[in-house]
Amino acid sequence: MNQIKLAHQRLADADGVPAVLAAGWEIFELITIIASASADESPDLYPAFTFARGAAVSGRNAIAFAPSMPPVPASAAHSSPKPAGNEYEIADALVGLALALGGRLRESAGLASDGADRSACEDAAHEAECIAKLLAKGTC
Repeated sequence: MNQIKLAHQRLADADGVPAVLAAGWEIFELITIIASASADESPDLYPAFTFARGAAVSGRNAIAFAPSMPPVPASAAHSSPKPAGNEYEIADALVGLALALGGRLRESAGLASDGADRSACEDAAHEAECIAKLLAKGTC
């Protein structure tokens, strides 16, 4: 679960709207990769991981064209290995990460001076909250 802890730390360290958007991009990418890897290995949570992956893609797309979004480095498109732990532990860790991201994005929406940044943060926060609901309860 090291990747998830590192993503939490990058989000906590993010200062300002551009940094939160960049951390959000990385977190949505990480959730996409982990949810994809986890879905095939957990029949009970297959729907939750699959829908969470879709919400992560939508969240990433929501911030992709925000005016304050810094350029995404080529190394951002990484393929992380699935974290250690059973599917329920992984889902719980992703719930915590998604909730933290949703909170930071809502906070950034309130700080954004540009309407497009504000909208991107709000839309992405909604998707992060959806991921948390899906993986915690199975519904969004």
